[in-house]
Amino acid sequence: MDNKGYYKKAGICFIVMVAAIVLLSLFSKDRSFSDTENRALQQFPGFSISQYMEGRFEKRMESYADDQFPGRDLFVKIKSAADVTAGGLEANGVYKGRDGYLIEDVTKPDRKSLSRTEKALADFKARHSNVDMYFLLAPTAGNIMSDKLPRSVRVADQDAYMDQFFKSVQAGGINTIDVRSELRKAADKGTQVYYRTDHHWTTTGAYLAYQKAAPTMGLTPRKYRKAVVSKDFRGTLASKSGFSNGKNDAISLYLPDYDGYKQSVIFYDDIQTRTTKFYRFGNLKKKDQYTVFGGSNHPKYTIKTPVESKERLLIVKDSYANCFIPFLTQDYFEIVVVDPRYYFENIDDLMDSEGITKVLFLYNSDTFFGDDSLALALE
Repeated sequence: MDNKGYYKKAGICFIVMVAAIVLLSLFSKDRSFSDTENRALQQFPGFSISQYMEGRFEKRMESYADDQFPGRDLFVKIKSAADVTAGGLEANGVYKGRDGYLIEDVTKPDRKSLSRTEKALADFKARHSNVDMYFLLAPTAGNIMSDKLPRSVRVADQDAYMDQFFKSVQAGGINTIDVRSELRKAADKGTQVYYRTDHHWTTTGAYLAYQKAAPTMGLTPRKYRKAVVSKDFRGTLASKSGFSNGKNDAISLYLPDYDGYKQSVIFYDDIQTRTTKFYRFGNLKKKDQYTVFGGSNHPKYTIKTPVESKERLLIVKDSYANCFIPFLTQDYFEIVVVDPRYYFENIDDLMDSEGITKVLFLYNSDTFFGDDSLALALE
């Protein structure tokens, strides 16, 4: 076959393949969750002029196209299977560590994007100079438990990135909450502060962070008792990598262990649901058991508790906050929770309409350094 005929057939095949993908995209129903990756998928974003001008609509459309790509799960499985079959220690950005730990690679921040976020935070604080603000940036397992990584693996220096960021936001008037020392000491003593198969910290890790955060925020830490609710959790890193580490995780709740606890009422705006329950025990029967902590990630929800304090706290967060938030309910009459990855309204307007008196930003370092949704939300 001559080259001309070969290229012609190859071109036709390519056009047919692209057309097939487009048709599948048009007629396939969007999925809300990926069992393979064990995570929620981006849905088609609503359009507004402000979101388009700020670049948020374009960003969400890119994520939507990636997440809803026909056959995405199949491609992820093939990639994972190939990596595992080859006997590698890494698959889809996840390392097979010691003692049954699967550990995600450390995200290196884009300096330009991070500078934009730092400026947005400083400007936001300047616009609300009378409101105390706090930033809890949680380290990830690749940092705190680097001793569990394969001996040949060296990840990026997350501590250096965090130190630089803390210095920047402090200069802008935001108080920082650094929990690295507490988590590292606990891990060194054998306390499980991160799941073996999932990228989140455990509720124990979150409780240690709460004990450090409370005094910084002018609160007295309260006492909680541990209750195991599952022993067969396999999380995002097991699904993402395809590695079989031979060990499942336990999920624990930390329940109030003091007198005078007040019941909260939670209202989820996106699903128009009101409840008094922080935990979705039915989700322990699903693949993504981590959603026992309030269900999936919601754009915005409100927690009201009949306590004496009239303080109103805004929490701007990622999913690391899901198991942390219940610790704060007894100290605030109202807590408004926003996830900028899914919340597209104006946060300045929210500050005014809700009468917010304090703000807590709570993120894990990998999500924060790899995403620009916070800057888009605050600008």
